Amino acid sequence: MPQYGEQPKPEDRVFAGRKIYSMQMNMPNLTSAGGSWIIRFAELHEKPGPGDLSTPVATNKVDPAYPAQLMREQVEGTVILYAIIHADGTVGDVRVLEGFQDQLDENARIALTRWHFRPAMKNGVPVELEAVVQIPFRSRKLGY
Repeated sequence: MPQYGEQPKPEDRVFAGRKIYSMQMNMPNLTSAGGSWIIRFAELHEKPGPGDLSTPVATNKVDPAYPAQLMREQVEGTVILYAIIHADGTVGDVRVLEGFQDQLDENARIALTRWHFRPAMKNGVPVELEAVVQIPFRSRKLGY
């Protein structure tokens, strides 16, 4: 929980006390020096009863564009997105929770909409998830 005066994290606002699962995905961007995406997720419509979720598995990944001009200017940061991972593995309702640069925010949003997953399972049944996805943009440091 946040301390007095601190803003709650995006995932705290989204998941509101539900059981949260987390995974880190090594995504060395084709155009970026940094690469680990952090995905936190919970059941969209949590059903009472025993059983844990299996982790969704990305079967199609799309790297967000990182324009060369922004890399040269060392525009860096992390975009935090909200998304629904549907029971059929498609991704929808993607929106920016926290961004840092309009073009990169939109590039990250578009890329995530093109992802596809083998869905999470609970008790052998595919389930829909709410997800909070952190996508880093880090420019390469030029060596001299």
